[in-house]
Amino acid sequence: MLDLELRALLLVLAIMLDWLIGDPKKLYRQIFHPVELMGEVLSWIEGWLNRPGVSMARQKTRGVIGLFLYLASWGIIASALVIICDVLGVWGYALEMIIVAVFLGGRSLYNHVLDVCEALKFKTVTEARQAVGHIVGRDTAALDEHGVARAGIESGAENLSDGFIAPALFYLFGGLIGLIVYKAVNTADSMIGYKTQRFLGFGWASARLDDVFNWIPSRVTGCMIVVMAHFLCGRGLEAWRVMRRDARKHSSPNAGWPEAAMGGALGIALAGPRVYKDMMKQDPWINARGRLDANAEDIWHSMRLIKACIYFTIVLVGILGLVVLL
Repeated sequence: MLDLELRALLLVLAIMLDWLIGDPKKLYRQIFHPVELMGEVLSWIEGWLNRPGVSMARQKTRGVIGLFLYLASWGIIASALVIICDVLGVWGYALEMIIVAVFLGGRSLYNHVLDVCEALKFKTVTEARQAVGHIVGRDTAALDEHGVARAGIESGAENLSDGFIAPALFYLFGGLIGLIVYKAVNTADSMIGYKTQRFLGFGWASARLDDVFNWIPSRVTGCMIVVMAHFLCGRGLEAWRVMRRDARKHSSPNAGWPEAAMGGALGIALAGPRVYKDMMKQDPWINARGRLDANAEDIWHSMRLIKACIYFTIVLVGILGLVVLL
């Protein structure tokens, strides 16, 4: 395994590479994106083991077994990649940097939120609903302009944590194995971590493990948004107050931290009641005293904060690498 200072350098280069090229869609039309491959493996395991008709205890047991097999397979693949990178020497550093860039979602996150912003600003609400539907799990059919804007901002804040900050931290302190195992857990949660009849028991272990893995990254992300809000819009103190007061109101133990910080930074209310397929979730509002009439301009300001956090990550990781080296 590489030393921390070398991983810091490769991480900085990977973030820059990801930001420059994002996800090459033409390439991924020809081959699987690794996350899509993770989804295929998980779907096969879930179809093999999941039996919604059995007792809840047996569903959870089968879910634990399935999660173990799924993570073991990706742990073996990650270990093989580490060995290959070691054997390749200098070229192995380049390969490792590319692998890390593939698993970082900074640029793709920014582009997806940008699509929502541009659809609201220059197209129709229907097209904006379609754009935000690509990045949220809720039913978007009934969302008005303000609901679409809030959904886009919430998803941007949450995915900044579990799509960028968390993978970066897991690579920095756990190497390729830590990064790939994290992405496998996060993918499992996004696919089977729902409280539906089919996944309530089988996906329980995946959802709980994802909560554990994202506990620190979500809070780090919230604090980064607070710092960037101070420098970009002078609302760092308000973002901090809202985060401290409202983060725990969220139904997720982690998503509330970046979302509350973002809501405080922008002065808007987030979360609240929402529809998932045929189920209404009566979640409390985060920053309830904020505006409800979020719009494309608010999405744009959230994107500025997201970009600033990504740049700030480059600076922090670079400083860490220098401190360790010296």
